[in-house]
Amino acid sequence: MKRLLFVIPEYSHGGTNKSLENLLGLIDKSKYDISIYCLYEDGGEYYKQVFSPYILKKSSLYYWMHDNVCTRKVMGLFNKWTKRNNFTIIYKREVNLLQKKNEFNTVIAYQEGIATEFVSYFNNVHKIAWIHFDYAMLKGKVNLLARKKWYDHYQHVVCVSQAALASMLAVHPEYDAKSTYIYNTLNANTIRKACTKRANLPYDKNIFNILSIGRFVAVKQFHKIPEIAHSIRQNTNTPFRWFIIGSGECDCLIQSEISKYNLQDVVILLGNQDNPYPYIREANLVACTSVAESFSYVIAEAKILHTPVISNDFPVAYEVVDEQTGWIANIKEMPQLLTRIINDEDGEYSRKKASVMNYEYSNEEILTKIETLFQ
Repeated sequence: MKRLLFVIPEYSHGGTNKSLENLLGLIDKSKYDISIYCLYEDGGEYYKQVFSPYILKKSSLYYWMHDNVCTRKVMGLFNKWTKRNNFTIIYKREVNLLQKKNEFNTVIAYQEGIATEFVSYFNNVHKIAWIHFDYAMLKGKVNLLARKKWYDHYQHVVCVSQAALASMLAVHPEYDAKSTYIYNTLNANTIRKACTKRANLPYDKNIFNILSIGRFVAVKQFHKIPEIAHSIRQNTNTPFRWFIIGSGECDCLIQSEISKYNLQDVVILLGNQDNPYPYIREANLVACTSVAESFSYVIAEAKILHTPVISNDFPVAYEVVDEQTGWIANIKEMPQLLTRIINDEDGEYSRKKASVMNYEYSNEEILTKIETLFQ
């Protein structure tokens, strides 16, 4: 039996941990012994519980020198002062301890950033780096040469869409031979089963309900939703509401925009939800306003739950949204298009709602590709 180790940064809600949750439910446990190492204890209890059967304990020294909040702040200031990453010594020591206690066949950095650096220090094992975002967006923001040194130690680099792969190769064309794209797995049965759990949804069935889900960060552009909703309300008398599930650094900005347009009864923040699936299934439309995505989990989940989707115009949208299940539009065009959708002009919404009812997601080819990498 092959031993796999997945390394993740933290337990927070997000597409990466959702992707791993789904993958764990589909990997053949008779072939693979799976472990997870989490670099930080940050995040909610949901993923601590989901991943608990697989979690490897960290050393006491690692906890106090890296994962302790107070120490981390001090080390962060020390890193700025010295203009270097002083965590590297701690990472190397922790990796050495992990390899003394365990014999892994394959180690996977399942998220870019610190997980990629951490796994790069493993010796004499097969290493895979997973990239879940638009890599080219890092240009001018981080030291890409330093990151290249991490990726040099990997046998495979996996991107979660064709668009994400093209973005990464635009920065590192030298990795073409060892890079590929593999879409995220989705456990359709688990997703649909989760909808049977009771949820007191805030939807009014007499109103058109739009839903967006994600971390409250700038790239998601949730702060633009109140302005879009304001424009829609000026162009239609049909009642609608726009719900947003999530939390994060842009929370105050979003709330400020809601107040600016006096839309407290139209744009409604629901916070994080451990089980968002009933919200997705019962929504009339799921909307993605992101600047970019590597693979839109929310769009794929919405289609599985037979809810039409609308997405901002970015490369991967053309891989996950088709004419039968949704719409792609530049965010500037969304108010006009959403007005048409809400009013169901010419029956366009009704046709796509009927069409998405036939959608099925297959993991067979995805799992074959993944298992090939684990060999």
